[in-house]
Amino acid sequence: MTDDGFIQNDLRIRCSDAIELVTDYLDDALNDADLDDFQTHLGLCEGCQVFLDQVRKTVRLVSDTADTTVDVMPANFDELLSALQEKGAAEEI
Repeated sequence: MTDDGFIQNDLRIRCSDAIELVTDYLDDALNDADLDDFQTHLGLCEGCQVFLDQVRKTVRLVSDTADTTVDVMPANFDELLSALQEKGAAEEI
């Protein structure tokens, strides 16, 4: 990086800047300049590509389970266990 704050390579922005833009990118809320910088960086940075993929997977997993709620109390432990087993999450319980 030079003293004037610009990146001296084709990435155009730092990884820390790209990470800050991920949420707005996924929400389709970036202005044209930020979108161009983000996509250029993403096209050249495998680490940020992996990070974006992980965020997408996390959002998808949370969205898939957002409608499933179980009150956690000792009185309904069997119901909780059954719900976890249906999801395949209670194999070790």
